[in-house]
Amino acid sequence: MTQCSFAKSFYIVQFSAILNSIASRCIHLALAWWVLSITHHATAFAVFVAIGTAADILARGLFGSLGDTYNKKRLISLCYWMSLISAIVIAFLATMQIYLAIVLFICQILGGLAIGIREPLQSSIVSFQVSKEQLSSAIQWRSAAMTIVTFCSPMIGTGLISLIGAHNTIWCSVGLIILSIILLNFAKYSNVASEENSIPKRPKWYSGFSAIKQLPPEISLIKITFFINFGLFPFFSVVLPAYFYQNYSKSPWLFGIAETFFAIGMFLGATKIGTLANSFFGRATTTYSGYLALSLGIFISALMCQVLSVFHFGYFSVMCFGMCLAGCGLMVAVTNTGFMRSAAVPHHFLNRISASSTFGTGVANPLGVVVSGIFITAFGIYATLILLSLILVIASLLSFLSVNLRQVLSLPDNEIHGAYSRIYPKAFSKDISMT
Repeated sequence: MTQCSFAKSFYIVQFSAILNSIASRCIHLALAWWVLSITHHATAFAVFVAIGTAADILARGLFGSLGDTYNKKRLISLCYWMSLISAIVIAFLATMQIYLAIVLFICQILGGLAIGIREPLQSSIVSFQVSKEQLSSAIQWRSAAMTIVTFCSPMIGTGLISLIGAHNTIWCSVGLIILSIILLNFAKYSNVASEENSIPKRPKWYSGFSAIKQLPPEISLIKITFFINFGLFPFFSVVLPAYFYQNYSKSPWLFGIAETFFAIGMFLGATKIGTLANSFFGRATTTYSGYLALSLGIFISALMCQVLSVFHFGYFSVMCFGMCLAGCGLMVAVTNTGFMRSAAVPHHFLNRISASSTFGTGVANPLGVVVSGIFITAFGIYATLILLSLILVIASLLSFLSVNLRQVLSLPDNEIHGAYSRIYPKAFSKDISMT
């Protein structure tokens, strides 16, 4: 297969992922709107979110080995079909105004499993579709595209809900999922034959965790990302919305502006800024600087919240700057570490390593929500914003202390490919298989 066909296949798979991601986020918003209109209680929807999140995290830990054993494209297609079934059932219930909690629970579990399996696949398949020289650019392209999805999806979802209602929004999302399935069928899939022959037919589900134990850079990266998720996820999902609702309940667009600046920063970090910084300062220094920019940006935003109980354009502008800085720093670091993992890990282990890593770091999300709730009860929203930003500062400091992570990030592009196999051969010397 020619390199041109690889590039075409890459774009097809990623555009289908973009459509599916937009659909998932629109369904999330529309389901929230519908459930709240039926129950008039936020706790009901919070339970659905918790169930879906738990299914997502468990799927990453339990089923990560599937992507290193079976055809990735077929697995992604299967996940899309799972999402489609879940979406159709939710759309039917919303249209008929039938609130069946147990059915919605099952749909959330099915949707969560689909997301947990497909997300690592959509990332790990990239290394099979582009050349080694193109890998860094391909990951950067994917990161930029997904930040656009993060930015556009809420506007698309809320706009559709306002125009055509929650249930019709879900039906539109069903259409997007169907389109993503059709698009995916046009993608060609390729494996490296020599690597494919070395893959055990039935690796055990925990083989990814076993390999990570012997990869010090990955352990360091998991620790850093765990603390980042622990502080950042509740900051955006719980505390910041509560802050804006408490102070600007009649101006929710202010919260939207703040999130928009974070998304703009993410886009900048995933495109030119990261590339330029890598060329001037090296990938390791740029990555650590990205973590530092993330923590400083969130800390600046948290500080501005302390003086924004009454709106002030100057303070709000500084807050938006902090959000932009944080988003830029996050994507600079994520893009570099994503490239490092995709290049350094052997292809036949990549999906397991990615899934196991995101499982370990994803646990921080619900834990952070619980802890932030305790913080709000004990100290209030204002202090909680500062405390969460300090957690991110700790995470950035941890990154500077990781010698093993710096060792791999500092490798030139032609040496980082397959680096884990050379530096830590024991991690992949035994691929644990089912008997």
